[in-house]
Amino acid sequence: MSVAYFICADVPEHDENHEFLLDMDGTALARVEEDVLDKLAERANVRPLMQFFSMPQGEWDEYVDDIQDLLDADEVFDATEMTWFSAAEGLKTILALIAEIDKTPSLLSEPEAVIDDLESMAAILTRLAEHEIRWHLAIDI
Repeated sequence: MSVAYFICADVPEHDENHEFLLDMDGTALARVEEDVLDKLAERANVRPLMQFFSMPQGEWDEYVDDIQDLLDADEVFDATEMTWFSAAEGLKTILALIAEIDKTPSLLSEPEAVIDDLESMAAILTRLAEHEIRWHLAIDI
C-alpha cells in the first residue's frame, strides 16, 4: 500500500485551473513520521503540516476508526466539518520545513525526496495564493 500527501484546492474539477493544482508526488513526505514533521515545524515556529489536513464530509466514513486511533488524547476529530486554509499560511509552513530539513537533513532517511515533495507543494501553494484559492492537505491511500 502506498500513501501520498497531496493538496486539495477549493476549485471545482470542471474549472480550467484545476489540473495545474495537482502536480505533486507526495509519497516521500507521507513516509516521514508525523512527530518528525511536528518537531521541524516547532523548531521553525510554524503551524504543523498535519494541522492543514481535512477531508470532505462523507469520505471520512470508512476511515473514522483509523483516524481516531491516530489522535493524541487531547485531539478532537470532527468529521462533519470541511476546513479550508489560506495558501499563504500553508506556504509559510512548507518553506519553513524545507529550511529546517536543509539545516538537519540527517533527521530524515530520504531528505532530497522529501524536499522535492515540499518544493512541489510550495509551487502549488504559490499559485493558489496568487489566485486567492484556499486549500487543505489530503492523503491518498
